[in-house]
Amino acid sequence: MKEYKGKFTTKLFWAGCGLCAGWFVFNLTGKLTHSLFISSIAALLIVAGFMYKVFYLDNISLIMTDERELLIKRFGKIIKTFVIDKYDWSEYSKYCNTKNAEDQDIYYVSKETGNEDYIDATNFSDDDYQQILTALGAKNTNEQPVKVTTTKK
Repeated sequence: MKEYKGKFTTKLFWAGCGLCAGWFVFNLTGKLTHSLFISSIAALLIVAGFMYKVFYLDNISLIMTDERELLIKRFGKIIKTFVIDKYDWSEYSKYCNTKNAEDQDIYYVSKETGNEDYIDATNFSDDDYQQILTALGAKNTNEQPVKVTTTKK
């Protein structure tokens, strides 16, 4: 059993981004409305939204069990369980064949229903992210690439 946890430095970075976004919104709404109350409320909403996302929604750990299950834990409580073999795993969405370089999402498609969803792994280090994808079978290292032959006219 292996547990992958998010990096604290990544959480601090995104918390700093939230504070900067709150400061920007505070200044912008202060210039537009000339009201300290309205600009303070708008800034607090932005900062609270960032903190909720970073320290609650994205504060997960992934556990790979020996029984081929993936457990998602938040604050020590298991919130979701996957049987790995019942899903197709990928680092790309089934609707798109390209990936943003900073995007660290793990996409999964149910083999029974065909529904797609994703796990946001932004707070994980790149090495942990790559190890998770390999363990889930999203990185097929032993498959030969498809060779395409072209003909010249």
